Amino acid sequence: MRFPRLLVIHRWISLAFVALWILQAASGLAIGFRADIDDFFLGQDATATNAEALEKAVTELQANGDNISSIWISGGREGQYDAYLTRDGEHRTVRIDGAGTFIRDRSDEQLFSDGAIFETLTQFHKSLMLGNTGYIIFFISGCLLLSNICLGLWMGWPRRKRLKGFTKTRKAPSAITLSGWHWRIGFWGLLPALVVISAGIALNQADFVENTLGVEEASPERQDYSSGTTISLATAIETALAEYPGSTLVAINLPSDDSTWYKFRLNAPGEMPRLYGATRVFVGLDGEVLLTHDAANSAFNARIAEALYPVHTGQIGGLVGRLVNTAVGIWLLVMMYLGLRLWMNKRQRSGAASPSP
Repeated sequence: MRFPRLLVIHRWISLAFVALWILQAASGLAIGFRADIDDFFLGQDATATNAEALEKAVTELQANGDNISSIWISGGREGQYDAYLTRDGEHRTVRIDGAGTFIRDRSDEQLFSDGAIFETLTQFHKSLMLGNTGYIIFFISGCLLLSNICLGLWMGWPRRKRLKGFTKTRKAPSAITLSGWHWRIGFWGLLPALVVISAGIALNQADFVENTLGVEEASPERQDYSSGTTISLATAIETALAEYPGSTLVAINLPSDDSTWYKFRLNAPGEMPRLYGATRVFVGLDGEVLLTHDAANSAFNARIAEALYPVHTGQIGGLVGRLVNTAVGIWLLVMMYLGLRLWMNKRQRSGAASPSP
């Protein structure tokens, strides 16, 4: 296939999906440090987690009739937790700190106020807020973006020296200069962009990836605790943390009729760097540790699945990785801007060359 035909394919794929790609890149940029920004504006200091105080706050919510589905760290400052619950048929998010103090009580119907903007942007970035339809749209969009970047590399590589030289040509036409910078900037950000986008595509279809890899999250068998005393949440937290010394609490799932145990998610030493750890501990109501998953020693297939989120968000590289992830978002926006400018210049030249009627 000749370059002119490839160029046409590259151009029209870009034009057809450019708006969607801009929205993906912009929303990804906005949520890259969402927890840090939200916690900053909320103004709460980092707080050490007191298991008994946290239990007291949870008990108070339950006493008011709240049905808590899960509790997660905010991902920003230490000791900030969000309890996701249902109250009188309404989904709400309640912020609690590690000392058991209630910080914020927000309806999930809010889209922008009380920090809800970050959750709205996250849901938009994942699915356009269209449910399964949005996931399919973004999967197709991501695959086309990935293939379009590869197509651009394939077309530009044989002419890389010439394209690079365009950026140094004095008094060159704007279209030539733009073409040179489009290649040069594109080549600089190519590799990290391919990694981030590929991980995002796989994360979009995480269930399919896990099924393909044969990854299954094991759960204990249902236990019968109809007789005898049961342990408190505080004791269960301490039991889970004791399984992996030096670990920090990430998430809590409380017992239910179907799940007669506490499920804890921890960020344990030695596991892949990420804000939300992948180590899991199931503690029975009698205080016995029923099942654990050590993310630091995951099987190879599970390690691949667990890497998708930290790779896509850059968390696998700590702060530096998250900054690189931000740079990829900026790179995408710059590349789309340069591409649109090139297309507009071509249209203007074609119009100027057309004979007058």
